[in-house]
Amino acid sequence: MFTEHAHNGLIFDTADCISAVGGVRHAFTTRLGGVSPAPFDSLNFFERTGDSVENVRENYRLLGAATGLDLSRAVGCRQVHGDHIRFIRASDAGRLLYDERPADADGMLTDVPDLPLVVYSADCCTILLYDPTCRCVGALHAGWRGTAAGIALKALVAMMSAYGADPMTIRAAIGPSIGACCFKTDRDVPDAIRAELSESADRFITKAEGGKYHVDLKQINRLWLLRGGLDPRNVAVHPDCTMCRPERYWSHRRLGARRGGQLAVIALENI
Repeated sequence: MFTEHAHNGLIFDTADCISAVGGVRHAFTTRLGGVSPAPFDSLNFFERTGDSVENVRENYRLLGAATGLDLSRAVGCRQVHGDHIRFIRASDAGRLLYDERPADADGMLTDVPDLPLVVYSADCCTILLYDPTCRCVGALHAGWRGTAAGIALKALVAMMSAYGADPMTIRAAIGPSIGACCFKTDRDVPDAIRAELSESADRFITKAEGGKYHVDLKQINRLWLLRGGLDPRNVAVHPDCTMCRPERYWSHRRLGARRGGQLAVIALENI
């Protein structure tokens, strides 16, 4: 469901269901192939945890060369672990570093070509959306709060309302994130999820020792996407757990706050 790409040592993945229909470029990065020194070695996109802005800018340049994306035009958002969706305009192009980003939000949508949308993670889910018929894209950051609040479904509804997107043609990909194997949490997380999804979420929540729970955030986000009417064949879920594979991914739970972060990016091609 995903394909690994290597370019001058830089490693990233793409979702086959998105790539197959054409008209868009996208990527889910790893921590491999950049210029940042330890403890940010080496493909880091967080400039606020101690790495230099110069290193982060160079990592963007390397990713752009590897993917064919013009990341000088890319846009990010100041992620706040919520469910707010922002519509991105051509005038937002290039607002990528944290202090330049146009809004506090965890989701972005656009129908503007050559305007890459970037979301960041170091265990949380990242979700990319693409409707090849109406030609619009979305990028979402879904931590457990955003997942519980249904940011994935809210983004789909916004795409349909603003652009006339058709759920039967939308393609979605959920990137590498912490898996149920490692996401052990207190009861507040499953309670918040069950409050929105009721018993349909139960198969993705299992009890652990000490009153804790294991929660499968990737599958819960997939459930939200299917509730939005997406064809299950058009939803890809990356199998990797970021906490299980610290040699390949950044993981906040494993590495702590002084570490790098990966990203997911998507842009319509100008055709």
